[in-house]
Amino acid sequence: MKILMAMWKFGPRNLLEVSRRTDLPFTTVYHRVHKLEAKSKRIVYLLPSTNKLGLVRVIAPVAARPGYEEQVTRALKIPNLWSAINRCEGSFTHYSSHSVPLLSVSDFKRYITHLSMSGLITNFKFIATTDLIPNFPDFRYYNSDEKHWSFKWKQWARDLRRITPSVIDDPEDYRLEADYRDLLIIKELWKNGRKTFAELAPILGISLQAVKYRYDRLVRIGAIKHFQFDVWRFPVEISAYHEVMLQFTSKEAMNAFFALTPELMFVYSVAKVIGENSLMVRTYLPESQVANMFGFFSELAKAGFLASYSSVRLNFAQRELQSISYELFQDGKGWSFNLDESLSELSRLVPQRIPVEMLERINRTADQGTFESALR
Repeated sequence: MKILMAMWKFGPRNLLEVSRRTDLPFTTVYHRVHKLEAKSKRIVYLLPSTNKLGLVRVIAPVAARPGYEEQVTRALKIPNLWSAINRCEGSFTHYSSHSVPLLSVSDFKRYITHLSMSGLITNFKFIATTDLIPNFPDFRYYNSDEKHWSFKWKQWARDLRRITPSVIDDPEDYRLEADYRDLLIIKELWKNGRKTFAELAPILGISLQAVKYRYDRLVRIGAIKHFQFDVWRFPVEISAYHEVMLQFTSKEAMNAFFALTPELMFVYSVAKVIGENSLMVRTYLPESQVANMFGFFSELAKAGFLASYSSVRLNFAQRELQSISYELFQDGKGWSFNLDESLSELSRLVPQRIPVEMLERINRTADQGTFESALR
């Protein structure tokens, strides 16, 4: 735990610095980290800042028509913009996230709307958010002798009233600041955040020094900022995995909750809904604590912090992940998304024609100006 917390605070790639900060011998740090990696293949991965890559993170919860769940999973993958697809319980059957080129957001919304018009899905939402901001478990609440976590629900509710807010805001812009080789670095670090420059050099076809120069630049511009750890607080078999939308009564209330998240070891990650005082909060905790978590949110509503909250339960076992679709990028041209090609492939999955008036409704629903105004 000491080593992992130091990697979280001071960076997961420099084990010599972790050794200094923990007063542990470097050989101890090195061998323990490699022992963990040998068991789990990776212990940390990159969460890139997609707005620095000219991309908008879009959440698309959808409800599949009964009997068509597998077709909906395949349909969500067709544009190849997806980064995660989870089966879920509640109002929706699928909870997917996508990294969409800024200029293609309206076309992608038309595609999702087309799924509804085709009859594949019966309901959907289209939510633009910031990138995921990871949270690391606060091991002060863990008794390593008894292997027991303490949940301080009442204390956390009190702390929220006196905590100094931390600002979480919308991205300032979506300017593309990377090229194809940069995207390859990001893709490889998503696969394993501790991959070395020596391992990256042959993949990119450049020298080790050139890889370091590119990596340092990506850090400097903010494209490489957050790393997520594969540290799961509780056994998967007895745990619940939720995505909760918290709608706050004010920006100040939202920022106060955001400041409290490092204390909330059941929070796995946070993202802000663009243009709203709302957070998408991913939670992971034992089944026995689920009722207490929603009781906690209820108390925040009574105290005037939350205007409302809603959730879907994600199926941990049925989740699929992939890195940014660098295949859709070309140097000199940027990102490409062809709506017609995606719709053509979709028609082979669901071979039925849509009346012209329905297509016009799709175009009106996905009005570009409205969405871009929200982004601004």
